[in-house]
Amino acid sequence: MAEILNQNEIDALLSEIDFGEAIDEQVPEKKKRQISIYDFRHPNLISKDHLRMLQMVHERFCQLLENYLTSKLRTLVNVKLIAVDQVTYSEFSLSMSDPSCIYILRIEELQGDAIMELTLPFVFYSIDRLLGGEGRGIDVNRELTLIEQRVIGAIAAEMVREMNNAWIQVTQLNAFLSSYQSRPNFIQIAPIEEIVISVSIEVKAQQTTGFINLCFPIQIFETILPQMTAHQMIRSRKIERTSDEKSQLYQKIYAVNMPIHAELGRRSITLKEFIELEEGDVIRLDSLIDGDVPIYVNGAMRYTGRPGTVQNHIALEIEDELPIDSSE
Repeated sequence: MAEILNQNEIDALLSEIDFGEAIDEQVPEKKKRQISIYDFRHPNLISKDHLRMLQMVHERFCQLLENYLTSKLRTLVNVKLIAVDQVTYSEFSLSMSDPSCIYILRIEELQGDAIMELTLPFVFYSIDRLLGGEGRGIDVNRELTLIEQRVIGAIAAEMVREMNNAWIQVTQLNAFLSSYQSRPNFIQIAPIEEIVISVSIEVKAQQTTGFINLCFPIQIFETILPQMTAHQMIRSRKIERTSDEKSQLYQKIYAVNMPIHAELGRRSITLKEFIELEEGDVIRLDSLIDGDVPIYVNGAMRYTGRPGTVQNHIALEIEDELPIDSSE
């Protein structure tokens, strides 16, 4: 049952309204609009999702590059992705050293050009290692000689091939080295104020730290942006290796050295017999003269055969191949 006010309570409420002391109803405050700042000089032409996909591609590139440089320079090399940003071409051009080691890349699949800059500390370190040195970089700021350009050019070409392998998750780049330049002022692959994708990679080897800087004009990505999704990246990982990748993998596997030895026989003797062994003593083994001997490859028995000689050299004739044990 509703509560009924008496006359005194009604008079008190009316008096409060007259003096403006009545409690005002709480009016909900309007939510403030969130205003985002838009920079017309640096518009975000690529979404955060696409930038994340670009970061994944170049992280893969760093892994491939680290494996290649470690084997090529014969030392431990650490390659790490620093940043993937949207900047103007003028800002990227000003960030390059002068002089430097700069390559123009031609990307056939996307019909455009890109830039790959190798900073001089990393370049001089790599040249010293490739020519048999200990990796003492030259602390000078000069252009490369023609011989130095040829030496570092082989590494740069392999870097581009590894970049193509990293991009295969999205598309076939088919990029290759187009030209070399040492002065950034003489290079222009895009209008000054055009937005480009800047990729910065750090390379550490022993006491030397260098950088690899990549620049892609944003217009060359227009045709592949719809393919750069997380679903596409995951699905593309299941694609079989190309014939070139298989060929390179087989070449590396075939070049691996595998130790091989044959066991002529065995015999157990006591410690006393071992101590009393002298020159001229004969140890009788458990194998027959005309019997096959086991042949071991990398410590595992793979074949049986017979020992002999070929042109005054000790040799083994393989008689039978043994099945491979899956537990080995």
